[in-house]
Amino acid sequence: MLPKFLKIFKRKHVSSEFKEIQQLKIFLIKIFKLHIFKAIIIFLIILLVSPFIIFYFYKPQIQKDINYGVTFSKKYCNDLGLDWKKVYISALDDLGVKNLRLVAYWDEVESTKDQYNYEDVLWQLKEAEKRNLNVIMTIGRKVPRYPECFEPQWWEEQKSEEAQNMELLEYIKITTSTLKDFKSIKIWQGENEPFFKFGECYPPIKKEFVKKEIDLVKSIDSRPILVQDSGEGGFWFPAYQVGDYLGISMYRKVWYDFWHMLFGNFIYFKYPLAHWTYKIKAGLTLVPQDKIIVTELQGEPWGPVVNNKLTENEKNKTMSRHDFLDTVTYAQKAGFKDLYFWGVEWWYWEKYVNKNAFFWDTAKALFN
Repeated sequence: MLPKFLKIFKRKHVSSEFKEIQQLKIFLIKIFKLHIFKAIIIFLIILLVSPFIIFYFYKPQIQKDINYGVTFSKKYCNDLGLDWKKVYISALDDLGVKNLRLVAYWDEVESTKDQYNYEDVLWQLKEAEKRNLNVIMTIGRKVPRYPECFEPQWWEEQKSEEAQNMELLEYIKITTSTLKDFKSIKIWQGENEPFFKFGECYPPIKKEFVKKEIDLVKSIDSRPILVQDSGEGGFWFPAYQVGDYLGISMYRKVWYDFWHMLFGNFIYFKYPLAHWTYKIKAGLTLVPQDKIIVTELQGEPWGPVVNNKLTENEKNKTMSRHDFLDTVTYAQKAGFKDLYFWGVEWWYWEKYVNKNAFFWDTAKALFN
């Protein structure tokens, strides 16, 4: 038997707890009746559920009859110590490439002001024309391969930005007019990643000027125009907005040198992006999937020096045999119809100089 005072205390304690519970219930009921609280709950539910909804509607499907192609660079062949014409013909006839992205380098075409030499570009287009191939023709100031911008030296010495712009527009005009008779050109590319800050480009490229370049090309030729953006770091819509197609990169493992300033060394880095993120990004940025071409699908290493100077260990950090196969599968699962590899010149060097035919022969199986 509990003493009387303990019984009284117990009753009061239980009664107090009951009152607190009742007060809590009344408080919660009042909270739930508040419109702002309801709005917060609804927002949190939408936030939690929206990724699943987005994935359901934008999940990619592997395309049937994918169009494989390559970006070809005469300059990069030279960097690797290769005969660029031999590499090009081998890519067309041995590798079996049917889709090409070619480049007109301004510093080569107009190395001397007002003197134009299209000999090498015309040769590439004539060979493509003989084989009835499909070409994306890249023109402009910023085009594929590092340092990205290839202005003639005389252009850099112009006294004003206005004078520089006039010279660039003149180059665009003459280049489009000179090359437009080639039926193999299916799409023009105006500038390469103009709104993505990568490369050695000064002054930086402005959106309003890219629009002028695009309008100039369209006034000369009716074929569609592609503008490139970074698949991983770009915003996509601004580039798509000024053209008819959006070109994107698709890199998996890369090398960053800007960390050198912080840690005394560079790093290798793998983008933490699942294959389906590209399709979802297309939906969220309002770019139609059928207007996107993967123009730079990583097919070679990325290191601190040109690839033929890397050790086997360094090459394997970003493009081992497993990485190559994994990247092909990844790109297929991303759901895009057109996939243009980056690295055909290195594949050739690996096969014929380094005696490693894996990359060339594996790609050959895809193209055929």
